[in-house]
Amino acid sequence: MKKVISNKTIHFYDDKNNEIMYIDHSSDECIWYFYSDTIINVTEDMELYHLLDSFMNNYYDFNDEILPNYKDSNKLIWYSDCYYNPDDEWSIASVSCLNIERNNFCFKIWCTKKLDEMLDRPHKTYGICFSPAGNGKYSKILNTGLTLQDDFVTYIYQPLLNKNKVLKR
Repeated sequence: MKKVISNKTIHFYDDKNNEIMYIDHSSDECIWYFYSDTIINVTEDMELYHLLDSFMNNYYDFNDEILPNYKDSNKLIWYSDCYYNPDDEWSIASVSCLNIERNNFCFKIWCTKKLDEMLDRPHKTYGICFSPAGNGKYSKILNTGLTLQDDFVTYIYQPLLNKNKVLKR
């Protein structure tokens, strides 16, 4: 997987040079955008693997919600940090869900949307939002008070963005 940084957006490309996803932090939202529902395999030889490994070792407390988030050291189910009308089936079904699963020395990443079960969408794209600094839904690390959203920015986005930067005097 090839990584290209353009301004503050991190683009990822497959072996055929097709963009498969990007991560961007604009204003108060960190967005992980996926161009399909295809499973992305992140192996030990990839930069993203070690960042995901650190991120996945944290444990969080979530609120009981209509769209239940889940996290343990091997699996994450995260519904995008976005507004939806809890009384509207279509609104709930429109929320993208990020799935990360550890499988031996590989992380499998894919997205789903309940709307995909209801409609045959020809272009399956998914925007996963993380609202850090307490601006999103409730998710706390019990021992630090930080949120999953904060940790995504700290453990994944910032290291990927700053990997090639060198501090100079």
